[in-house]
Amino acid sequence: MSDTTSPRSPETRIWPPHSPWHDQVRAYIVRDTRGCGLAGHQQLNRFPASSHCAITWFLEGSVEVLSYGGVEQRTPLASCIVNGCQTLPITSRNCGDVNAFMVVFYPDAFHALFGIYLAPLQNRIFDAREVLPPHGLELIETVRRAPSHEERQHVIERFLAQHAPAIAPTVWTRLRRLGNRITLSFASAMLGVGPRQLQRIALREAGVNLQSLIRLWRGERSFIKAQREYLQGKPIALADHALAVGYADQAHLARDCKAQTGRSPTQLARDVQTEEADWIYRLPFPTHEDPPPSRSP
Repeated sequence: MSDTTSPRSPETRIWPPHSPWHDQVRAYIVRDTRGCGLAGHQQLNRFPASSHCAITWFLEGSVEVLSYGGVEQRTPLASCIVNGCQTLPITSRNCGDVNAFMVVFYPDAFHALFGIYLAPLQNRIFDAREVLPPHGLELIETVRRAPSHEERQHVIERFLAQHAPAIAPTVWTRLRRLGNRITLSFASAMLGVGPRQLQRIALREAGVNLQSLIRLWRGERSFIKAQREYLQGKPIALADHALAVGYADQAHLARDCKAQTGRSPTQLARDVQTEEADWIYRLPFPTHEDPPPSRSP
């Protein structure tokens, strides 16, 4: 008798941290394609530019980068990787089935937790063993040995409980929430430093200059607003949407979308509905306005 069992769908999910840690960790993400029978373009992963830092564990399987900002390459990734702020979109490919776990940090928290100057991490992906200090290396091994994704979250939050209380209060949290509604002079006043020193601080603690950071924040807010309105069945008029999220006009929105995703808003909206490679865009990313959960999902 033949086996008629259909391949399962990939497990792809996202959830926010517990409430004490929502200013350090943006989200946890799982992508598990084992037993799904994905092949060809279905094995691709398309990621947009991002202002965040992340640690990703490939618990099973391996991955290689195929293009960075549209420039083709073929770079195998380590089993645990660290990336800083990415101003360019990335396409990677799973070399067979993959089970991956990712924790996405706000960059200023990542800098404070691990003591890493973030500018050299911009638009690069590193083997975690090359950049993390001893307590970070201990963390990645403990996470890898954990028996479940939920326990991996608990490991990370126990690490935060040990190290995050020593982090001094930062104005970056407030700046993130203000997003594109800030200027260089306003941010300088909040930090109590001159514009040149502010840019040095931004490179150290965010990985990019303030102008690039604002563009990335605006792009993310634009996407999440459009995603939520689409899921609620609301029509999206791009010209009105552009003005609502801080762009000068629809053309400005289109240029930023192309720079950060590699596609126009119309192309992205079409691909997200049909392409397995765009799974990251279908995840409901939490925002500062969302209440954090009180327990694991």
